[in-house]
Amino acid sequence: MLATREQELIALHAEHFSRIYQYIAYRINDRERAEELANDVFRIVWEKQPPEPPGVGWLIATARNVLGNEYKGRSRRDQLMQRLAEEARAQAVTTNDDEQQQASVAEILSRLKDRDREILMLSYWDDLTAAELAESLGCTPSAAAVRLHRARKAFAKAAPQHLMTEREV
Repeated sequence: MLATREQELIALHAEHFSRIYQYIAYRINDRERAEELANDVFRIVWEKQPPEPPGVGWLIATARNVLGNEYKGRSRRDQLMQRLAEEARAQAVTTNDDEQQQASVAEILSRLKDRDREILMLSYWDDLTAAELAESLGCTPSAAAVRLHRARKAFAKAAPQHLMTEREV
């Protein structure tokens, strides 16, 4: 029975993935994220175990719900980044070097792409190991390492040089 169910899902995925992906991709401007969300639709099919394979209408309705959750998450992240940027600007008036550096880092983070900011915050602020990063991002440890490397490069590109050099004591 499990093999039959897997075969049905594979057939459903093969038949409808591109349509679901395009539905999502037209509504967000991130190809990789659109692919992840489209795959989430088929994960939901697997988890719900409907008695019959769902039609494209059901898949689109599920994709719409998945997109709604994505929009809510983006809105919450945007609000957080605005709050961080405001705090960074407010702290910029202080004279303490450490506080100014923290404010600068927060400002730079607010300008990065969501996925870069997320992995940097998980790695540095939440102090996750490579394995924990991979688990939280739903990818392999090597993919997490590549994403972290790219996010570090994006941060370094956006940061002023004085933040990227080690302070001498």
